[in-house]
Amino acid sequence: MPVETLTIALEYLSIYVAGHRKVQIPLHMDKQGIFASPDCINIPALYWNDGDTRVDFGPVSEIPEIREPDFDGIINTPNKELILFDANEPQYAIAYVPSVETRIRVWIDHPTEPENVVVAWG
Repeated sequence: MPVETLTIALEYLSIYVAGHRKVQIPLHMDKQGIFASPDCINIPALYWNDGDTRVDFGPVSEIPEIREPDFDGIINTPNKELILFDANEPQYAIAYVPSVETRIRVWIDHPTEPENVVVAWG
């Protein structure tokens, strides 16, 4: 599967990656950055008024790794799918994965309001 590149103007400051649709979004009111639960990853993004966020979404074999990821973890994917979404859009992209648990790596170019986000699985 090739890498999908999206340009998104997000009304809220984050995008989510989950393995199913009814997840609780991991949040922390005092800290900023990438937050994860066993079912969902909350990734910061650029505020829509400041511009678009570019998101590359694809298998790790298709992503050139230039440095250590900002996040490296496992999420549950019981339906063998990964969904990229936000508070307003139920699905920007979907990928089908081979397992009920999937390793996810995320790179961001700024710790609180990145313009570029890379989400890779596998």
